Amino acid sequence: MYRLFYIAFILLLVTKVATAESEFSGEVSLENRYFVNKDPLSSRDQSETSLVLKPEYSRSWDQDRKVVTVIPYVRLNSPDNRKTSFDLREASIVSAWEKWELRAGISKVYWGVTESQHLVDVINQTDSVSNIDGEEKLGQPMINTTYLSQHGNIDLFLLPYFRERTFAGKNGRLRGPLLVDTDNPLYEHEDEERHIDYAARYSHTLFDIDLGFSYFRGTDRDPLFTTSKLSNVGGELRPFYVQTEQAALDLQYIYKDWLFKFEGIRKDSHFQNSYIASTAGFEYSFSNIFGGLDLGVIAEHLYDERGVGSLAAFNNHTFVGSRLALNDELSTELLVGAIFNNEEGDLNSLRVEGSRRINENWKWELEGNAFLNSKPDQLLHSFRDDDYLQFSINYYF
Repeated sequence: MYRLFYIAFILLLVTKVATAESEFSGEVSLENRYFVNKDPLSSRDQSETSLVLKPEYSRSWDQDRKVVTVIPYVRLNSPDNRKTSFDLREASIVSAWEKWELRAGISKVYWGVTESQHLVDVINQTDSVSNIDGEEKLGQPMINTTYLSQHGNIDLFLLPYFRERTFAGKNGRLRGPLLVDTDNPLYEHEDEERHIDYAARYSHTLFDIDLGFSYFRGTDRDPLFTTSKLSNVGGELRPFYVQTEQAALDLQYIYKDWLFKFEGIRKDSHFQNSYIASTAGFEYSFSNIFGGLDLGVIAEHLYDERGVGSLAAFNNHTFVGSRLALNDELSTELLVGAIFNNEEGDLNSLRVEGSRRINENWKWELEGNAFLNSKPDQLLHSFRDDDYLQFSINYYF
């Protein structure tokens, strides 16, 4: 993987164009995460501190039809050396013509419309040591060509290298009772991380409906697990990456103050029965209330055919939440969400996110997660003692 990084850097450094325009920006974040409960597996501290650096360099020319972008990502974590990491989130060159675009290098691609989870988002691997909500992704080597037309856009992807998922180490939290042996992953295909994956997506807007059809074939970003060697803590888990096919549909429909959303997938592999999963719901917006506030009310149903006892965190659950924007000069925002088990009526997850600018360059963010009323056969049971609050201060330049 590192050879790909070096090659990408060399390609970017040798790009010399007299009329190019360059821009350098980025952010530096200091995060402190406090865990409400002590770790039952060790005497580790109840707090973690991380320093995150994310500079961004871009260079454009030919009337912005050629763009080079480089975004390194560095995380320094105090207790857990696995959370101290370096990644290239982006190191790509994009060329655009009248109806075609070509992207080559390392990049991030986001698909999805729902709030609670993103089933259709399969291109990039999850960086779970940065955040367990699935929003943080690793950079993915790719060649991506896009055809643009009034009848819709077609994206084709060739993905020549696979990125393994990150997991917390023995000195980290949010990891469960068994460590994941990231040094010895298993693969179904003999090419292992060098297996070439493929993906395609068609997207279009019809009246007030945004729709996307996508297909992926290659190494599954979500690993299965097998037991590794025994140890003093009861064993280790080895991630097992299988070959899979996924067909997906995402829809978003706007009607007045209503926003209706849907994501659905069908997934096939030799090691799991074919299954379908979906997330469907709505968001209703109350605009300019109480002197200028915007309030959104969100509700979604989360379904996974595999049911309880599988690697699906939510198989028959309901997400309800609210998004508040004060629309003030400092961009104050708050999001609160909860996930309920429909079969048992229990509250399983509670999440809060808040942010506010201090001035033009500084911003603070607040994040909290609570994992509640889980059963031993549920995936979230591993995090039952890991409720936390996180405060971060960010500097943008």
